[in-house]
Amino acid sequence: MRAPAAGRGFDRLAYRDPTPVPWLIRALGPINRQLVLPHWLRIREIDLPAADLARLRAAVRPGTAAFLGPNHPEFMTDWMLDKEISRLVSPLMAHWASYEIVNASPMAQRFWLANNLISNPPGGNGREYSMRWALAGHGVLLHPEGTASWHAERVGRLLPGIVEMAWEACTRARTAGRDVPVFIVPVVWKLHFTHDVSRGLAREMEHIERRLGLPSGEGLARERRFLALQVNLLARQCARFEITVRGLGSAIAGRDYFDVQAEAATQVRRRLEARYATVEGDFPRFERATRRAIRERIAHDPEGARRDRALLGELQRLHGFTRERYPDETLTQEQVAENLKRTRASLVTRGFADALHNTVPVAVGPRVARIRVPEPIAVHEAWSADAARGESRRAGLLAEVHRRMQHALDALTPEIAPVVDRFRIANRTA
Repeated sequence: MRAPAAGRGFDRLAYRDPTPVPWLIRALGPINRQLVLPHWLRIREIDLPAADLARLRAAVRPGTAAFLGPNHPEFMTDWMLDKEISRLVSPLMAHWASYEIVNASPMAQRFWLANNLISNPPGGNGREYSMRWALAGHGVLLHPEGTASWHAERVGRLLPGIVEMAWEACTRARTAGRDVPVFIVPVVWKLHFTHDVSRGLAREMEHIERRLGLPSGEGLARERRFLALQVNLLARQCARFEITVRGLGSAIAGRDYFDVQAEAATQVRRRLEARYATVEGDFPRFERATRRAIRERIAHDPEGARRDRALLGELQRLHGFTRERYPDETLTQEQVAENLKRTRASLVTRGFADALHNTVPVAVGPRVARIRVPEPIAVHEAWSADAARGESRRAGLLAEVHRRMQHALDALTPEIAPVVDRFRIANRTA
């Protein structure tokens, strides 16, 4: 089913190569650094050590082909940090983005293509453009997690595109007799508040309570209000989807919240598996398989597909806040904030103001962005013309990208602990 046209004769699913306008890209760089990041998105400081910047510049330069892969903890802010990195390293770097953004309208498409954004509609030629642009020495940036995770502590499952494009770029260079170093450059950042943002978090919770018709938690301690919000959200969603969970009404004083939520998630998954098929393995695999099955159902049962898509969305929301992801006895205010933003993005979606906020989810307080660049991965050193060996090595490269990203992210935790830990609250869910 095609997306509706944004204008007469305009097809949002039609791919067009970017048409970068150098003067525009260079002019917008300082605006992003001096206005958008610090004032709009409240990033008051960017910490990118000289050694990390040097690794970036060594990998992204004329004579190399580089594919940058940052983590993707949140929406919008990540894009602007992407642009700041390209401003410092290679202003004409290409960036991947969702076609819903790039092709939102004819005017939006012209603007984003001029800024060298690559859209990803089905069947598009973004990979071809990326390999040409990378081999020209400008670099290509894409988030290998695919979509914003709203989880700052963990790197999610990586999609193989970044490795496949780097491998193919290496193949093309070798076929043409060119000895071009090809790199995958892992990049991570962690964002943290500069001070106590309790009041801002309270305003976020109040907004969610009011917009979703939930009981007010005003007057409760932060940790109690956050737990009450989770319980009330779960009760609301269980009622919406006709799910009965034992002990939900007394989860605060009785059963552990995560246990109650896990029961709800199990029921939702079983309901979807009964309609489609049982999928062995972790949740991401189940989600992908079920989403494909729902798309196939649209043609003959659009109403059922719509209902099941909403049910899968709820299961995805439940998997965002689990004991596995938040096992500690305390929560940082950054963890509370990311959960509130994830809730707003999935459930508080009606009206222009909330739609705008979900497009540009401004933080509740000023923050610092700590950016780190692990050692780039030399794809040209692992490349092989042998098909079977190449498949095995590509899988190994993807695993190594993930390992280096997670290791660098973990190393930031003790580094920022003196600022972050003093504002922790009790994790009353555990």
